[in-house]
Amino acid sequence: MSLRAVLLITLKDEPASGYDVLQRFRKGLAHVWNASHQQIYRELERMYRAGLVEPETVAQAGRPDRKVYRITAAGEAALQQWLETPLDAPRVRVPLYAKFFAWESWPAEARRREMARLREQLTERLEVYRAIEQHWFPDPWSMPAEKRAPWHTLRLGRKLTRTWLEWIDEVTEEEDGAQ
Repeated sequence: MSLRAVLLITLKDEPASGYDVLQRFRKGLAHVWNASHQQIYRELERMYRAGLVEPETVAQAGRPDRKVYRITAAGEAALQQWLETPLDAPRVRVPLYAKFFAWESWPAEARRREMARLREQLTERLEVYRAIEQHWFPDPWSMPAEKRAPWHTLRLGRKLTRTWLEWIDEVTEEEDGAQ
């Protein structure tokens, strides 16, 4: 999935400034895609040069003008093409997995710290998912299916995160038992 596709999806229903897009990412898309404000602004500029979005300068009292981006017909077509093109299964690129191939060289204390840190981060991620669900999907089954669809991605994120936590527990238990 490209940042471009996510930005087109974000701008499809409502024009937004780069800052607005970043806030939408933080509030509702954090479990799907993560991007820095620099990445967002750079890609919006590239999309403008490609004719996929057009900015409108909006004056603000006492503040610098801001650019509000609107998706163009070409942007709509690019999004539609992306939506209609089947995706391949995601590739696994997890640096932690590579460390497991160097298990004998990886100091035990460093392994324990890494697994504990990962566990903490994933536990925090579950809390973020819980907050997103509480805010955006308090009663998902009462929503129409098309509005509920993003909730399914959140559910998958939770399941994957729980699987990671189970895996960490298994590895940690095995290592503790071997000592």
